[in-house]
Amino acid sequence: MNTLYKPFSKFVLFISFLGYLSIQCSKDGDPSASGSGSTSGAASTPKKCSNCTFVVAASQGTIDGTALGVKPGDTICLNAAFKYGTLTFKNIVGTAVKPVIITNCDGTVNIALTGKPFNLKTSNSKYFRITGGDTEKSYGIRLSGSTANGIVLTDFSTNFEVDHMEVFKVGFAGIMAKTDPTCDDATIRGHFTMRNVSFHDNYIHDTQGEGFYIGHSFYGGETVSGCGVRLPHTIEGIDIYNNHVVRSGWDGIQMSCATKNARVFGNTVEDYAVLNKAEQQNGILIGGGSGGVCFGNFVNGGTGNGICTFGLGDNLFHDNIVINAGQKGMFCDVRGVPTGNGFKFINNTVINPKEEGIAIYSFTLPSNVCINNIIVNPGTFSTYKESAYIRINKNAPTEKSNNYTTLTIGDVKFVNSKNNFRLKTGSPAIDKGKDISSYVISKDFYDNERHKGSAYDIGASEF
Repeated sequence: MNTLYKPFSKFVLFISFLGYLSIQCSKDGDPSASGSGSTSGAASTPKKCSNCTFVVAASQGTIDGTALGVKPGDTICLNAAFKYGTLTFKNIVGTAVKPVIITNCDGTVNIALTGKPFNLKTSNSKYFRITGGDTEKSYGIRLSGSTANGIVLTDFSTNFEVDHMEVFKVGFAGIMAKTDPTCDDATIRGHFTMRNVSFHDNYIHDTQGEGFYIGHSFYGGETVSGCGVRLPHTIEGIDIYNNHVVRSGWDGIQMSCATKNARVFGNTVEDYAVLNKAEQQNGILIGGGSGGVCFGNFVNGGTGNGICTFGLGDNLFHDNIVINAGQKGMFCDVRGVPTGNGFKFINNTVINPKEEGIAIYSFTLPSNVCINNIIVNPGTFSTYKESAYIRINKNAPTEKSNNYTTLTIGDVKFVNSKNNFRLKTGSPAIDKGKDISSYVISKDFYDNERHKGSAYDIGASEF
């Protein structure tokens, strides 16, 4: 067994490599779904340090895979008995079939820092998994206290999986994943692409910035001193699912520049954007340059929009439940030059937003869709009347049909109007939806079959 220290020695053997010495009303999503961002999905985490290929020594700050001779399929462990400082994993390279596993052993690892910019970072690494466990609500690695980000996946990191981590009380983002563009062409679009990444079953709470900050915010580029406007890399193949985000300072989940095979599903986001900072207030933000699907998410209580998108315009939002949004329940607009033909909002349930239920401002796209949604008690009804339920700005071309709207939540006949949004017998939403078979939506919010009766139902739950 190769080790950074020998677990059963009477002393810790430190290895020097050229000076390195100093390494829920929520519902569960579908972790078995075939995710575009999965690295392997097959590896299990060791429970004992004696089962690890390497165990990181307490004083180790940088774990260099090249220097250590890390091979595909190896397991690098953090010992629960040790007090770690900032950790940087570099040159960690596995394969799609045999990713390198970074995990905890002999118990839960707590890395609580003061005055450090991050807890854990990866650099120049690919085909790896960072995990704190394999079972629901197990968070074997807990990160807190950094002045900026809990986890940073940067410097060309790609093809990775991050799961079962708890990140809290950090100065900015819980998890950040991107390589910022510089004057080095290797960092920009067309030269580097982040591929096949996933974030699932993580618990992120009480952050000063975003819970998740995935991809660069400015798809159209940013000005870099000395070399002008530089285009950030894109992400191709990403799954963000089954995460729980609570009391984020800014957006709960922000994903940008995810141009292909992007899915955000089964997440629970609560009390988002508590700092109430303008333009940083969304529960879930599908940002510039992002397409794909956003479904089965539960968003409850925050200062801004529940779900917001400035994406590519080919985005599909279905079977989400959004309640008590501080602004609009769901909102879309365009930034830059979108490539899709319209945003699609299908079978969502929106309750008690302070502003409109669903707002569609993407007037430059030819065919937005808003069908089979339940919208209850929009806060701006006294101002906009019926259009407060679904507000179409500047005559944005929109197919709008088979939506159920009411000011009184009891009219819908939910099983429980506070925490169970399934439909009861006699609900006016049953069998009143439009045929959505062309959209290939097979499941509702609760993972039930989407089409059961004589017709599709309205809202996020199929009776």
